[in-house]
Amino acid sequence: MNAPPLSDAPQGQPPASADAELEQFLYVITHDLRAAFRAFQTLPDWIREDMGPLPADRAATVDGHIDMLVAQASRCDRMLLDLRDYSRIGRCADSPAEHALDDLIGRALVRAPLPSGFTLTVEGGGMLHGPANELVLLLCCLISNAVKHHDSDRGALSLRVAGGGPMRRCEFSDDGPGIPPRFHEAVFDMLRTLRPRDQCEGSGMGLAIARRIVTRLGGAIAITDTGTTRGTTLSFTLPGRNPEVPPRMN
Repeated sequence: MNAPPLSDAPQGQPPASADAELEQFLYVITHDLRAAFRAFQTLPDWIREDMGPLPADRAATVDGHIDMLVAQASRCDRMLLDLRDYSRIGRCADSPAEHALDDLIGRALVRAPLPSGFTLTVEGGGMLHGPANELVLLLCCLISNAVKHHDSDRGALSLRVAGGGPMRRCEFSDDGPGIPPRFHEAVFDMLRTLRPRDQCEGSGMGLAIARRIVTRLGGAIAITDTGTTRGTTLSFTLPGRNPEVPPRMN
């Protein structure tokens, strides 16, 4: 299967922008590499079948190594999926429209369900404006990031939305271990994790995706310094309105 060209620009002309070319490159390369990593996840089962019985001590060692191979392949596949999502922001967006906050949260929780020990409370409501698939992805990233980096099997998350529009103020908070102030900007970098992946599975793309979606919609996102050592609050703005405030007529 031939990969699509890296740019839609006519031959001999530069792409519309370096960013657009990079995004398309990410999309193409993640598609092709995922096929390889899916094979890496399947081949260990074939190896076990072909290898046959081994002495108990050797079997334990080999099984451990094969399990490590499967775990690494799964980790790489997850990273490629997140890179693909990052590359599609803006290029594969739904048509912008108004969406009820409750509906967006419901869709996000289907994709990123909360573990049994976690709760999510929502304060405020109303409408957000933008592509539904990107707004849902944004909420998924915030929820899954908070759960993955929590240091307990129980936790409380909250989302507060205020303001009448056209930009609404949002705060997403958790009661996890918190993020040291010196890392408040670095956590938005692509593929950046503050803990080894053996301790916390994740691609390091969640907050990078979140920032890209928010900024593309004209908002801004940052970690708010609450003055406490525990918990993290992400403050961001998104287009939308509170139904109690009627839209302005031009």
